Amino acid sequence: MLAIAVTSLPIARPLDSAAVRPAGFVLVRALVALTKPQLAAMSVLTALVAYGAARPEPGTALATLVGTSLAAAGALSLNQWWERHADAVMRRTRGRPLPQAQLPADAALGWSLALSAGGLVVLAQLVNLPAAAIAALTILLYGVVYTPLKRHTRWATEIGAISGALPPLLGNAAAGDLWAAPGVALAALLLFWQMPHFFAIGWRHRADYRAAGFRLLPALDLHGVRTAAWSLGYAAALLPVSLAPWALGHLGATYGVTAAVAGAGFFACAWRFLRDSVQRDLAARRLFFASIIYLPVVIVALAVDRLVA
Repeated sequence: MLAIAVTSLPIARPLDSAAVRPAGFVLVRALVALTKPQLAAMSVLTALVAYGAARPEPGTALATLVGTSLAAAGALSLNQWWERHADAVMRRTRGRPLPQAQLPADAALGWSLALSAGGLVVLAQLVNLPAAAIAALTILLYGVVYTPLKRHTRWATEIGAISGALPPLLGNAAAGDLWAAPGVALAALLLFWQMPHFFAIGWRHRADYRAAGFRLLPALDLHGVRTAAWSLGYAAALLPVSLAPWALGHLGATYGVTAAVAGAGFFACAWRFLRDSVQRDLAARRLFFASIIYLPVVIVALAVDRLVA
C-alpha cells in the first residue's frame, strides 16, 4: 500500500508526441512508468534504512538494494496490469501506459512477473531466505490480494497497508535481525501512517474511485465524515506507536522529539479534516501534504539517531 501512498502525487500525462519519438523510447518509458518509480523508491528507502539501522555485516547491501528494487517494481507493475481497465476510466490514471496502449497487456504482465522473480532470486541467492520470503509476501499481498479486493471491500485499504509496512522488516531480515527495534518501529509507523495518507487521497479522488467501481471508504462515504474519522483515529494511534521505541529506550532523543512534533502536526491536520465539513476538500489536501512531509522527516530522524548512537 505504499501502495497507496506517494503515487498520487505525480499524475501521468498522455503521450503527446509519440509520433516523433522512436518506438524503443516509448516502450522503455512505458516499462519504467509501470514500476511507479517514486513509490518503489520509497519502499526501497524504508527497507535500506531498516537494514542500515540493524547494523548488518558488510557485503549484502548492494544485493539487498537490487533485490528489493526489483521486487518492488514487480509488485507495482502487477498492480497496474490488474487495474488497467479501471485506470482507463479515472482522470488521475488514464494517462498511464496501459490505458494509453503504449504496450500490450501481456507484455506488462510478463514484465511484472520477470521483475518479481528476479528480485526474489537475488534476495534468496545473495542475501537470505527470510528476506526473499518477506519480499514474496509483499508482492502477493499488494499485487494479488489488495489490488483485486478494492472492488469488493472497504477493508482492502488496511490489507494494502500491511504490504506497505513490510519493507522495513525485509531490511531487518536482510541484516540478519528480523526483530531489530528500528525496523520494527518503522514498519509499525508505516502501517498507521498509510491510512490517513490514503484516505486524504481517496477523498480528493472519490469520484474517480466510484467511476472505477472501487468499494473503498472514500468512494462509499457521501459526506466524508467516516473517512475523516478513520483518518483521525489512525493519526491518533500513530503518535504512541511512533513514540514507543523512544519510550522503551531503543531510539534516542533525536528521533523521539522529531516523531512527537511531526506526529502532533499530522494529528492536527487529521483533526481539521474531520472538523471542517464546509471545506473538507481543502482539509484533505492539507492532510495529504502533511503526510508526505511527515514520513521523510521521521525517517531521516531515525537514520540520524542511529548514526550518532
